[in-house]
Parts: sequence; C-alpha cells; structure tokens
Amino acid sequence: MNGLHLLNLGTGVPAVVFESGLANSSLSWSLIQPQVAKFTATYSYDRAGIGWSHVSHGQCALDRITADLRATLDRQKVVRPFILVGHSFGGLVARYYAHHFPEELSALVLVDPATPEEWMNPDRQQRFRLRRAIFFTRAAGVLASIGAVRVGLWLLMRRKRETPGPVSRFSSTLRRIRFELRKIPAGVRPQVCAHWSRPGFYWTMAAYLKALPACAAACAGSPFPAQLPVIVLSGAHQPPERLAEHAAIATTHIIAKGSGHFIHLDEPELVVDAILQQLSILAHLGSRQSIEIIKLDKK
Repeated sequence: MNGLHLLNLGTGVPAVVFESGLANSSLSWSLIQPQVAKFTATYSYDRAGIGWSHVSHGQCALDRITADLRATLDRQKVVRPFILVGHSFGGLVARYYAHHFPEELSALVLVDPATPEEWMNPDRQQRFRLRRAIFFTRAAGVLASIGAVRVGLWLLMRRKRETPGPVSRFSSTLRRIRFELRKIPAGVRPQVCAHWSRPGFYWTMAAYLKALPACAAACAGSPFPAQLPVIVLSGAHQPPERLAEHAAIATTHIIAKGSGHFIHLDEPELVVDAILQQLSILAHLGSRQSIEIIKLDKK
C-alpha cells in the first residue's frame, strides 16, 4: 500500500479520512474511527516514518505528504469526494490538500489545527523552542537505539500513582507524555509505546520539526476553497490570537471547553458529532440533488 500503513473500517460514502498530528499515528483516532465507521467508510493511516509505515529519507514537505496520501487512497480505491479530518499538524496537511485538490473533498473537520500564522515566521522564542525540541528528539533517537526509551516508557506507564515518579518530577515533558498516554485506550497503549521506542520515529520527528516553518509558509499560500465547509474545533487552552485564526478559517467554529490540544482524546464525542453532522448535511444535499435530477428528467 505505497509503503504506508492504512486502516479501513466501515463502508459507505462519503468516506472519512483521518490525518494525524505531528507525533501521532493512526492509533490516535482509536476513540473516533470505530464510532464513525458505524455510518460510513473510514480510513486512518500513518505518514512515512510514523507508526507502521516505512521510514522516509526524503525531505518533509506538504507536497510529498499529500502525494503519499493520494497514492494510498488511490490504491485503496477510495471514492471521491470524501471528508478529511485533520488534527494539529494534520490541519496544515488538510489545508494544503483542500487548496490543490478541492474537487476531491466534500468537507474538512479540523481538530485544534496548527495555523500558518503560528509558525511561518517564528520569533526568537519559537526558534529556540524548535531547536531545543529537535535536539532532544535526536537525543531520544540515540537513547531509543540502545533500548533506553523502551525501558523508560515501560516504567512511566507502570507507575500507578498520579504523583510524579522520581524522574518525571524533574521533567514537565515526561509528565505531559504520561498524562497524554493515559488518555489513549488501554488496548492500544502498548502499540503506541512500541512505535515510540523505534529510533526511526525520532529521526522522522526531528525532520518534521525542522520543516515546520516551511510547511506553515506553504499553507499560507494555500487558501481554502470558497465553497468547502470547514468545521474547526478549538481547545479551550488556546490563546485569543489562535482562536481568532481558527474562527477566520471556519464555516463552523466550536470551542471544546473541556479539552486541551487533544480534543479527540479529551472529548471524543465532540469530534464524532461534528463528523456525523457533516455526513447528515451531505446526505440531505445528495437527496435534494437526486430529487431535482428526477424532476428535470420528467420534464
């Protein structure tokens, strides 16, 4: 399948395709995809170097990611148009896809999406954050190559108490990883930890982080098609400027008051409802168009 792992659940049209965040695989949609699959065909996949997909040695760029996704959907014979759901960095991918292939999409659902304004011209603090993140990501890759990350994740998840452990008490990043991992269904946590234990995952992550400003700039020149419905769900943690950016691109804007960045893990029902509502609207429009065609045929 073009070297990319793809999970298909359900049948029907329009299909729903899920695009994950920067460090996330198809497993991040474990609370959403089975629910939507009760009503239509759904597809989640892993970008090159993430999850079960092969490691890509090419440059991280939106045109390459989009080409990979389209090739994977073509091989699976996914019917167009479909609904594209993107989280975080996946929002940039969805925007780029929508601009270049508008006829292939019937709607977008963006879950706390990254915006071009946030990263296309990083200030001094953002550049420092990116450099630091790249350094520690590469360091984690080295540790993963000797098995240290696997052991660390096992210890992190083995701890039953809610209080920080002897190591994570000194690292806000480790505490956040543990906090977010516990939101993932217990049945898929071992698989997530296994993916995060591979050195290649961290080399891929470092490449994504390095390319983030360029990806944001590519999106800045890729406006949404005027007639495409864009549903945006924003985490309540977002500052006013991010919420304003989300509202500016949305035809429907929803603030998830009980969620942080991972709305599909904090309040999965909000994401499921947004997708199902769009499916209902599209079904209604399809029925109206069918009725109009029948009337024209009779004339």
